[in-house]
Amino acid sequence: MRVLLFTVGSEGDVRPFVALAARLRAEGHDPVLAAPALYQGIATAAGLAFEPLDLDMTEVGGAVAGRHGLRHLLAFAQAMGRRAGRALPGAAAAAARGPADLVVHHPVVPIGQHLAEMLGVPAVVAALAPALVPTRQFPSMAWPGASRLPPALNRPSYRAARYLTGAWCRRDIDAWRQAALGLGRRPGRHDPLGDPSVTVLHAFSPQVVTRPADWPATAHITGYWFTGTEPAWSPPRRLAGFLEAGDPPVYLGFGSMPVDSPAALAGAVTMTARQTGARFIVHSHNPELTRRLAGHGDQILTVRHVPHAWLFPQTAAVVHHGGAGTAAAAAAAGRPQVIWPFGVDQHFWASRMTSLGVAVPARPVRALTGTRLAAAVAQALGDRRVGDRAQDLAARIQAEDGVGEAVAHLERLGRGTAVAVGG
Repeated sequence: MRVLLFTVGSEGDVRPFVALAARLRAEGHDPVLAAPALYQGIATAAGLAFEPLDLDMTEVGGAVAGRHGLRHLLAFAQAMGRRAGRALPGAAAAAARGPADLVVHHPVVPIGQHLAEMLGVPAVVAALAPALVPTRQFPSMAWPGASRLPPALNRPSYRAARYLTGAWCRRDIDAWRQAALGLGRRPGRHDPLGDPSVTVLHAFSPQVVTRPADWPATAHITGYWFTGTEPAWSPPRRLAGFLEAGDPPVYLGFGSMPVDSPAALAGAVTMTARQTGARFIVHSHNPELTRRLAGHGDQILTVRHVPHAWLFPQTAAVVHHGGAGTAAAAAAAGRPQVIWPFGVDQHFWASRMTSLGVAVPARPVRALTGTRLAAAVAQALGDRRVGDRAQDLAARIQAEDGVGEAVAHLERLGRGTAVAVGG
């Protein structure tokens, strides 16, 4: 079975697709992954056929810098819209590799549904968060402050979220359908779930989000899709030495989110280290932040890329932005979490982890100060109940085989058989 997979976003959006493609390959199938060129190394390390999409998410990150809440969401959609056309040639190249049986795509990449239409095969949405399938149980996590919506607006919130999902690339895709795919234009019809028979695989744990009873039979929760650590990866000497030199450190990293004030964040970290006595490993791709923390080598180490699956089990707690991939890795590692969300789905994951008792209450990142960070880290390290709940959740997550469950659904769909209600 040949499967085309399409995703965009940060590393947390790409790694689950790498995990799925690698498992498909291990099961004897023929996957082709199309993703931002920045992540080709991850795909190559997994032995995958890869087509680069010319969509640099660091540019998108820069466009949303300093924006939070609804302004963050709208700036993201606008930034993606200005860059949508760049992804289309890579998507066409992936489709040109040969006949396909299935197309699996990130919901923010409705390119997949149009390629599936051209190829005459099913399209499957691979969702990392419950943003698009309506339910009365909770609102779409795509909306900042969604948890404050009246319950009557829960289901309607999904309609608006799905509209925005296609809004950023509607014009480019309408032209591309006709010019490159030989399909008729479909003005305004870019909802990835426009067809109610479309299968949606949610790549998170049912231990974290329970499957809503009013979801359609085509919507499933499989469990997380983890890649693990690349076999060829080994820690730099400085990192290995830092880990061996003292107690397990606290990890702090905000993924690809832009740091509005490196000076303020550096000050908050150094204050927290001083007040709590905790050592820190800080993920930084900001030169100023790295420079400001460089003088605290015995207590604070800055790093760039370190696989979460390798590092998090060796930490005492994980401070992060609430990205789906980081929250999943921290939960699977059984570590207490401190979450400072920037926008979109990050507020949802912060709320879920706090509700499960594995994260201490935190405020949006714009409210982060040294005093608040120190208090939150002290609570995460000192409250034994948080640590015990984190360990219990990790054991239940580790017992799942989310990527195997996803492959089983795809195999049944590829054979043309009905897919039973899952999750």
